[in-house]
Amino acid sequence: MKNILSILVILFITSQGYSQLKIPVGTNSDLNKFMKSTTYFVLKNDLMSDFNDALKEAAEKHWTITPYEFIYLSDFEKLKKDTDKSFLMINQVYFEKDKSQTLFDFLILTIGGNYKTIDDMPTLCAVPLCYNGAMESEYDYKTGLMIKFIQNHILTCKQNPDLNENNIADFYMSKNDSLKGKTLFLLKEEVAPDIRTKNSFASAYPYNFDYTTRDNITSLINKNTKDGLILHILGPQIKSTLSYCIKIIIDTENGFVYYYDMHKINKNNPAHLLESDLKKLAKKE
Repeated sequence: MKNILSILVILFITSQGYSQLKIPVGTNSDLNKFMKSTTYFVLKNDLMSDFNDALKEAAEKHWTITPYEFIYLSDFEKLKKDTDKSFLMINQVYFEKDKSQTLFDFLILTIGGNYKTIDDMPTLCAVPLCYNGAMESEYDYKTGLMIKFIQNHILTCKQNPDLNENNIADFYMSKNDSLKGKTLFLLKEEVAPDIRTKNSFASAYPYNFDYTTRDNITSLINKNTKDGLILHILGPQIKSTLSYCIKIIIDTENGFVYYYDMHKINKNNPAHLLESDLKKLAKKE
């Protein structure tokens, strides 16, 4: 099964060349329906999937908003029309203004009903995971962070009914605490080579940071570390024609977004966190 949310605009390049974040926001009716539902975490049809294991662990550690069960993707078609069910699953997305229509995998939350395909179902939240076809090891260790974000996004929308996809990103940005006193944890290979040493990084980023491992990032997420920030970066891992790199910084306690941007990949701007990102972060204070 291959469904593509071609009309869902989460991040896109504007005519001015800047990136903008849009996050789906459910209607009050859809949110109320979701709160009364059982959420089905949809696993890949792969008994050996590390992502399946990570999704199960993340749900058991962090999901408290609704009752939940696990199903495989092969079961989804049989259950998707049930109005008492909601579904958290991977779906494919391309950005509306991207002429190449490059596919990304997003983790989405939707609710059941009399809809023909998943693309017709209400999308309550969507989080970018990776380029379509990326190895699971590139994102599965951060699955708990995505679950936290989705759950808190729903609660935020319930508590603030005036929010919509055009203003919720600004709402999140305005609610975030200062970066002072927080530690940004990164994988060294995610940082551009010219700022990869600690001294060069610190020259552009005046706050705490630390290079770490995938296992430690998972541990920070599971412990709900209060003052931790995690970089979630989406870029092609090998030489390819894929042209964009997406960068998101999320806190480990609540899964709130602190920073987002995307850039076009070229010789001078590789698929890494760039010095320009650090300077933008420094200016946020």
